[in-house]
Amino acid sequence: MFRHWWFLRLLGDRETAAPAPRAPRMTKEQQELVLEEWHTLRERLRGFAEERVALVGDVLRAAEPDFPPGAADGPAGADYLWAVEAYQAAGKLLDQDGADLPDLAAAVVLAERAVDRLAAAHERLAGRRPTAPPVRCFYNPLHPPAAAARPARKQARRRTGPREAAADRRPACESCRRAILAGERPDVLPALLEVRRAWHRTRRLLVPYYAVPQSRSPWSATACGAYDDGAPALVLRGGIRPRRARPGR
Repeated sequence: MFRHWWFLRLLGDRETAAPAPRAPRMTKEQQELVLEEWHTLRERLRGFAEERVALVGDVLRAAEPDFPPGAADGPAGADYLWAVEAYQAAGKLLDQDGADLPDLAAAVVLAERAVDRLAAAHERLAGRRPTAPPVRCFYNPLHPPAAAARPARKQARRRTGPREAAADRRPACESCRRAILAGERPDVLPALLEVRRAWHRTRRLLVPYYAVPQSRSPWSATACGAYDDGAPALVLRGGIRPRRARPGR
């Protein structure tokens, strides 16, 4: 969805490991181009997220488990309750004004994770161990699942330089992993960040979502909720507030 993220060139060279954002020198025309691209990406992602969350709602209603006596208080019931809360949290994220791209991505992630946990509840009720869901790509959690981890011995033999080490640092889909191994930037999920340049001036930048300080975004370290089972509860109790991502055109 975010391939050919051309405006990264305007930000200068950045390490994959999310260094602290700095405000590069940008002309007014360059910033307008960046913000125009951000508006376009947000509209596309919002439409995709709305469709995805609506579809998950239909799945939850159609596949509501039939719990035998006492089962609702066990692991299957806990999985189903988590699925419902994740779906509700996804809807709440969509309803918030000023949502940035990571907020909308989190709505998709939580909705899709709700389906995974619903499936786990059905597996438990059938007496089977739930299948572990695939690990999401850290660089863009909307990508296909992360590539399977290589065996430790083979991985140690293959690791010959900083690119291999960088590729193994975070879960990455095949496309992102290939980009890192080639010394290129992965197709990351962007976020809009305000950086103060002077006491009376700020600059809005598009940066990798994981470069946003964790004090300003709960999604930076969790792949938009993919790695955090506490994300639905955090959203539902009001712990997630959009960062006023409302740049003018």
